[in-house]
Amino acid sequence: MATEKDFVERISRIAGVSGCLLMKNDGTLLAQTMADTEVYSPLLQISTGLSDEIMSSAGFSYCRYLSFNRINDQAFYIFPIEKYLLGVIQQTDCSVNAMLEQVFHLIGRVSTGRGNPAG
Repeated sequence: MATEKDFVERISRIAGVSGCLLMKNDGTLLAQTMADTEVYSPLLQISTGLSDEIMSSAGFSYCRYLSFNRINDQAFYIFPIEKYLLGVIQQTDCSVNAMLEQVFHLIGRVSTGRGNPAG
């Protein structure tokens, strides 16, 4: 069984990922591969409510991710995974589509419907 740390390390090895963090919806930081988590943790917590509101208002059944463009061309992606949130910083000059597909693939492998992103 993979741990939260194993999961974020696998995500971080994806081409185009600069770093990531995993937290519970309640704000508990579980694992990270980036140094400045205090900058991103509040954004992850706020985004839980935002994604729910966007889905409800727009009539979507599921939000795969939210994306925030940054001034340095490193977008920040937030992936809701059951009771968890995965935040990913994109490297500049990467294939965004390829990166996203690989992230979705790993999320699909660990998301079991039981609420544990590590499987």
